[in-house]
Amino acid sequence: MQSNDIISQTNDRASTLLRSDVAEIAHSSQSMPSLASRIKFVLKRNTFNLHRWVSIVALVPVLMWSLSGTSHPFMAHWFKPPIAKEFLPPKPIDQSAVQMPLSEALRTNGIAEIQQFHLAALNGKTYYQVQTSPTAENIYLDTRTGTRLADGDREYAISLAKQYFGNPAANVTETRFMTQFTDEYRYVNRLLPVWKISFQEGGYDIYVETASGRMGTYNTPLRRAFAIVFLYCHNWGFLNAVESLRLGTIVVALGVIILTALSGIVLYAFLWNKRKQRTMTGLRKYHRSIAIAISLSTLTFASSGMYHALHKERLRDEVEQPSVQAMFKAEELNFGVREAGFVAPPMYDVSAVRISGEAHYRFAHSVSVNAADECCAPMQNTEADKNGKKPQTIKAATYFNANTGKALPAGDSKYARIVAAELTGISTGIIMQERLQTEFQGEYGFINKRLPVQRLDLATPEKRTLYVETATGTLAADVQSGDRLEGFTFAYIHKLEFLKPLGKDVRDGVTVGLGFVNSLVAVLGLVLFVRLPRKK
Repeated sequence: MQSNDIISQTNDRASTLLRSDVAEIAHSSQSMPSLASRIKFVLKRNTFNLHRWVSIVALVPVLMWSLSGTSHPFMAHWFKPPIAKEFLPPKPIDQSAVQMPLSEALRTNGIAEIQQFHLAALNGKTYYQVQTSPTAENIYLDTRTGTRLADGDREYAISLAKQYFGNPAANVTETRFMTQFTDEYRYVNRLLPVWKISFQEGGYDIYVETASGRMGTYNTPLRRAFAIVFLYCHNWGFLNAVESLRLGTIVVALGVIILTALSGIVLYAFLWNKRKQRTMTGLRKYHRSIAIAISLSTLTFASSGMYHALHKERLRDEVEQPSVQAMFKAEELNFGVREAGFVAPPMYDVSAVRISGEAHYRFAHSVSVNAADECCAPMQNTEADKNGKKPQTIKAATYFNANTGKALPAGDSKYARIVAAELTGISTGIIMQERLQTEFQGEYGFINKRLPVQRLDLATPEKRTLYVETATGTLAADVQSGDRLEGFTFAYIHKLEFLKPLGKDVRDGVTVGLGFVNSLVAVLGLVLFVRLPRKK
């Protein structure tokens, strides 16, 4: 009963407000043609009702997106917990430790074929790190004796995590091998499979990919809380079980927000009496003044968010960054003391690739800039830095035929083209240009995680560009003209990247400020909806 009284009172106030508006229009438009006056009244009444009711529908989404959006700078910048290292420089492998051939070590352990192998240093020993499946833990075989290290992948993950954490004596509370993304380790981190290593000190969780030695991300209790808020309130992760429902709901909600902002602008600019707006007091004045001041940000956030949501659906299949899945029989991989000496120290890693049907070894090593030739593909920028200093040595990749030991000229370029063709189905004949990319910039941003990569520009109407990480045979990104436009609008309109030259603090401060003010306007609108104060 009480609820009905409140509704009745609210409707009476709305009627009083509209009658007041009618009287105002009649009084102020005595010299106007009656038809024009009536048209303005009808427009004002309908636009006012539209704005009033759609704003109530938009209230919850506005609050969810605005407030969760303000959490991102806290999570990613201001309250980002410290960690000793976010990247580990590659360490040289002891090539003299490679004694037993890989093929023999595999046969000794009953392994007939593998997908990949690397060399890994752990507890003063060198191991063959063997991958038999993309979803299985790696196997570790001593390069001197072929002895298998029990629980080797877990031990190596802990070793890596402690190096990133910067505390070799840290207490491990949990280890978990992960082959799928979760709410805490989301697809934006790209790398799988990974080990989650949890430490008692600070409640840190560190996610490491043992195959490459890279860290996917790290969390603390506070950062996890921010991430969950952002996932459920900004990305609407509570609807993840039905992706079409999540996407549809987001698009409808953003459409309602855009309609709310546009109807408010129309009312303010064309239909409300300007003289009365200047003399207005109370909540209505604050709501109208603040809302019109930030209306552009409301429209740009909502429209760029809708564009991102709709475009993102097309890219969902690309988030896991597909890799070439070649298989090698044990007898194909005769890697041993002779093969370990194919390149001069320092050597950082070796892996297996298949080129023209034959097994090859891909070495990651360092060479003098002057000694590099077509067999040693540079994997590092050789240009002078901002101080005019050129590097004396560079990281390089060299390919050798596993059967003949013969070096493969331009091996990295050939393998990049093979990976691109296998994973996308393109013809290598449409590749116009190829060049090495050693830093995140432009359309290939930090979110892609992988460096260095070979950039392949294709002769297609969509101006398609493929980014291939040859070290892992992975397609790191597949970019077309539409992706570039969406990426630009999302970065510069939604994330305010145009403010970055002023500093991250300025950019994030403006983001947080706009988020809070949009929330304030929504709350003031709700109060007005409930109270509808009488016009003076």
